[in-house]
Amino acid sequence: MTHFRYSIKKIFFLVTSILISQASYPQSEMKDATGTWLVIGGNHQITEKWKIPTVGIIRYYNLSEATEFGFFRTGLTYAPNSNYNFTLGAAYLDTQPFDHNEFETLTTQKWIYEEFCYNSNFYRTKISQRMRLEQRWISKPEESIFNARLRYRLQFKRKVSKNLYVKAFDEPFFNLKEGNINQNRFYVGLGRKVAHNINVEIGYTKNHIGKNNYDRIRMVFLFKTKLFKKNSDQATQIDELRNSQ
Repeated sequence: MTHFRYSIKKIFFLVTSILISQASYPQSEMKDATGTWLVIGGNHQITEKWKIPTVGIIRYYNLSEATEFGFFRTGLTYAPNSNYNFTLGAAYLDTQPFDHNEFETLTTQKWIYEEFCYNSNFYRTKISQRMRLEQRWISKPEESIFNARLRYRLQFKRKVSKNLYVKAFDEPFFNLKEGNINQNRFYVGLGRKVAHNINVEIGYTKNHIGKNNYDRIRMVFLFKTKLFKKNSDQATQIDELRNSQ
């Protein structure tokens, strides 16, 4: 356990050093520097089988300036058990190129998406598969277009101690109109459970978009909330009624 804690401290120190170094990069070099990928994800349970997901993302070319990407999505998830769930949701994002003009209209997107997730467990290892179909209305400075794409994410999460785990995933993006893979995301990192319903993660992401690729330090804050209270007395009465029949 001491070894794992020491490893986490070394990783945080390394990441901090990288981010500080990026702040001193000249403007012309910042596009190729290691940027940051900040994620806040919530899962809000409203009944035993229904949940509301919320995800906010901000990406920077460096630590605190030259914003690259802002994103928010939510929806309604039906989870009949812990193995699989279905989500119908909506999302909004805006992006800006590194060298955009101060008065230039930025690119925005509005989504409707459908998502299916399947989970399986093999001795301290959780394997998650996520398939998402996205219908996107994209507004660029010079035009507005509609695009549909399919994403498939294969993720591995393995415990290395009671509260510490490693996580890795790969996610290709299929452009349905052009029939090709135009983006891929690979991630590997460490996560830690810091409270009953709160996890934090930090790791490295390689993001390929067309012929370009970007290096990002990904920092994640995950939390869960429960917005309903099960009436145990009522559940007991229902069970007794069923037994009597």
